[in-house]
Amino acid sequence: MAQLNLNELLPHNGEPLYAQIMRVLEEQIRSAHLQPGDKLPTQQELANHFQVSLAPVKQALRELEKRGIVSPRQGRGTYVTDTTPLFQELIEKERIPCFTREMTESGRQASSVVLAVKQIAVRDMPKAAQELELGADDSLVFIERIRQANGKPLAFQGSYFPASKLGGIIERGLGAREALSDVIRDEFGIIITASRQMITATTATPRDARYLRVSVDAPLLLVERTSYLGSGDPIEFVVDRRLPEFNFMVWLRCNYLA
Repeated sequence: MAQLNLNELLPHNGEPLYAQIMRVLEEQIRSAHLQPGDKLPTQQELANHFQVSLAPVKQALRELEKRGIVSPRQGRGTYVTDTTPLFQELIEKERIPCFTREMTESGRQASSVVLAVKQIAVRDMPKAAQELELGADDSLVFIERIRQANGKPLAFQGSYFPASKLGGIIERGLGAREALSDVIRDEFGIIITASRQMITATTATPRDARYLRVSVDAPLLLVERTSYLGSGDPIEFVVDRRLPEFNFMVWLRCNYLA
């Protein structure tokens, strides 16, 4: 089991305990203190270290599992999956990823199965709240879709926006063949001018396996993308869990967003 140097929690800083535990563990993974295949301390050991009950530890591990960062093994504990960043990029305005356009350019019919268009609290997705620079009293619009090409699922995607900017889309809804980028531009006046994304190797969780029709632990790419308005304000955070066969062109330039 890996030897960790875990920070203490701050019970009164307004961030839920489980979200703090998630952040501490993810920092250890992203900084390479935890490597793919390393075993985490037991739930009880983590609870003892953080001086909390088992409930926030279990919730933190469930959330990390949903994101493909850790994987429980029956009777053996919880292990780190392969989360080594492959690269980080700033994307030119003209080539900001658009699934509908990419599928059209490759001669395929794009469609989506829309699973959710709803408002959630920032505590339910602290990573999105952090990327979008939201406070504890703000809310998120969450859009969850299975992205398909010619009817075949290629990606399991969650998009997050500040509710103050896109709240009206909850009543409007989103069609199976609508491009979200077109809707937010044409109907909400949101024009994305830059995006920063990180691409990471990961493996399929049981939920991924169900929607992407692959086996549990099958290789996937995890794409986390933050998009910005011309003012520099963040407007969208996307978590995209995609099949490796979902190829894409990368356009880079020399300067990067901080």
